[in-house]
Amino acid sequence: MSFLLPLGLLALLALPLIVLLHFLRERRRRVPTPSLLLWANLPRRVEGERSRRLPLTLLLLLHLLIATLLGVALGGPQITGALTPDARHTAIILDTSTSMAAVDGGASRFDQARRRARAIVTSASPGDRITLIAAGPRAQIVASGDDPLLITAALDRLQPGGVGMAINEALTLAEAVLDPQFSRRIVVLTDSALPPQPARDMIVPIEWVSIGSNVPNRAIIAFASRPWGGRLQVYARVANYDATAFNGTLQVFSDNQVVAEERVAIAPNGETEVSWTLPGGIEALRATIDGRDALPQDDVAYLSVSQGRPILALLVSNEPAALRRALAAIPGVTVVVTNPAAYADTPERSAADLTIFDGFLPDAWPQGAILSIAPPSGSSLLNVASDTREPEPGKPLHQRGNTLQGIEFGGVVFGAVRIVEAPPWAEVQLSFENTPLILRGRTDNHEIAIWTFNLASSNLTTRLAFPILVARTVRDLAPPPLPQAVRAGEPLVIRPDPRTTTLRLRGPDNRQITAPAASVVTLDTLIEPGLYRVEEQRNNITVPVGMVGVNAGAAIESNLRPQNAPPLRAPGTDPGSAAGRQTLDLWPWLALAALLVLALEWAYVLRRREKVFT
Repeated sequence: MSFLLPLGLLALLALPLIVLLHFLRERRRRVPTPSLLLWANLPRRVEGERSRRLPLTLLLLLHLLIATLLGVALGGPQITGALTPDARHTAIILDTSTSMAAVDGGASRFDQARRRARAIVTSASPGDRITLIAAGPRAQIVASGDDPLLITAALDRLQPGGVGMAINEALTLAEAVLDPQFSRRIVVLTDSALPPQPARDMIVPIEWVSIGSNVPNRAIIAFASRPWGGRLQVYARVANYDATAFNGTLQVFSDNQVVAEERVAIAPNGETEVSWTLPGGIEALRATIDGRDALPQDDVAYLSVSQGRPILALLVSNEPAALRRALAAIPGVTVVVTNPAAYADTPERSAADLTIFDGFLPDAWPQGAILSIAPPSGSSLLNVASDTREPEPGKPLHQRGNTLQGIEFGGVVFGAVRIVEAPPWAEVQLSFENTPLILRGRTDNHEIAIWTFNLASSNLTTRLAFPILVARTVRDLAPPPLPQAVRAGEPLVIRPDPRTTTLRLRGPDNRQITAPAASVVTLDTLIEPGLYRVEEQRNNITVPVGMVGVNAGAAIESNLRPQNAPPLRAPGTDPGSAAGRQTLDLWPWLALAALLVLALEWAYVLRRREKVFT
C-alpha cells in the first residue's frame, strides 16, 4: 500500500483527542439515586489519588473507528494489483513536421498517420497504457494514460507544422516514459523526412511506420535581403524535388503589389537562384512560386526588411555637439537635446528609449536605457570620488567584452577620469591599472553603460574610434533588432525593451500570441507560415517593434521522397515484469465505511436515549 497524500495522515492525531474527551466526560457522570446514606460507608479515595482507567465503551470505539477511517482516507491510500500478463504500454511518436501536411493519395500524410494512431488506441486492451508524443522541431508528451478517449482527444487537437523532426529527442523521451512493469513498445508514424541519422541502440522494441509515397514538390528554400546604398538587394533560391524539369514564375510582392517577377526553369532534382535590386522604403516582402504540388506551404516565403528598432535618444549635456553628430549618424536614431537645468521639464524624458547624461545625474534612473558620461560626485546612484585620475600615455589598457572588440584606442588621450567604484551589477569593460574607464551592467530592468572620462578633456571625439564606440554602445543598450525571418517551429528569441510588461505577436488571420515580458523571451510556437507583427505593451501603451517572417520551406522538409528509416537496433520483444500492474484508490471505500459506521453510531445513540426516557 502507498499513500498519494501522506500529509493527510496527520488527521489521525484526532484519535488521542477523542480518547481525552471521553475520559473527561466519564469522570463527571450524573447518576440519579434516592438517597446518599448507603454511600457513607464506602471506602474513601486516598487524597490526591486519581482514577486512570480508560472507559472502554461502545461509543468510544465507534468514534475511534470513524476517525481512523477518515484519517487514513485523507492520506489517499492506494494498492497495486496485477493485471493480465500481456498488459502493454505503447509510446506513439507522431511526426508533426511541415512535410506531414503534404497531400498524398487524397489525404494529407498527417491525417493518414493520425488514423493509424487512432487504430492503435482503439485496439488497446483494458489495462493497456498509451503515451502520445508529438515530434516536430521539439518533442513533447501530449497525453498519457489508459483512457482511450483522452488519447483520441489529444490526437484530434494536433496539427502539423514546423521544420524538422526531433526524432532522437522523441525516442529518448519514449524510452524514459515507458513503464518497465508493462510489455513495452514504441511506434513511430512519420514520412521519414530526416537527415542521415547515426546508428542507435534501443532498449525496447520499435515499429517504424513510413507514411507517404514519392510525390513531386517545388519549394522556396531561401529568401533574404540586404541594404545596398539606398536600395535593397533581394535573393531567393528555389528547389525542384522531381524527376522532371520545372518551369514556373517566381514573384515578389510588397503590400500585395508585384515588385519583381522572374521566369525560372529548374532541372530535375535541381535548384536555381534569383536576385533583384529593389527600391528602398520597403517594409516586408512575400515571394511565391506556382509550384502546383502537394505541399503549398513551402511555395511561399516571407521576409521582414525594415529590421532596425526606432530609438528616441535624449541627450542631456551642456556641450552636446560631438555626441549629437555621432548619434545622428546611427540609422533609426532620433536625437533630442536638452541641458541639465531643463531636464526635469523635458517632454521626451518619459518616452526616451535611451538617455545620455553628460556630466550630470538625476536623483533616480529614468525609464529605458542609460549612458552616463563623466558622472559627478555626490550622486546617490553611483559612488564617485571627488578627485580624478589621468591615465599615463602609452600605458596598456585592459579590454574585455564583445562591444569593444576591434576598437583601437591607441593614441587616445582620456584626460581626467572620474574614479567610479564599480557597482555590484556592473562589469568593467575597459580600464587602466585598477581604474575603470567603461562599465556595463543591468539593474532593476535598466540597461546602463558608464564612461568615466570627460569628453571635453579627451581627444576621443577626434578619433575614428569615437563614432564606432557610440554606435556600438547604443546598439548594445537598445534591444537587438528582430531577425528577418525564422523557419517554422524555430525558436524566436526576443529581448524586449526593459519597460515592456507584455509581448504580443499578431500572426496570419490576426491570430495573437502573448507572453509576459522578461529580459529574454523565447517563442517556439510559431509553426504557421506568414508575417508576424511584434508589439510591446508599456504602461497600457502598444508600441510596434517590427515584423518577422516565418517560413516552411527547407531542404529537409520540402523533399517529399520516401526516406529509409534510421539504423535502430532494438530487441524483438519486451515482456516487461511479466505482468502489468494498476493502482486502486482505497479512499472512497474508506470514506463509505466511515459513513456507515457514523450511521451505526447515530442509531446506537438514538436507541440509548429512548431507553433512558422509558
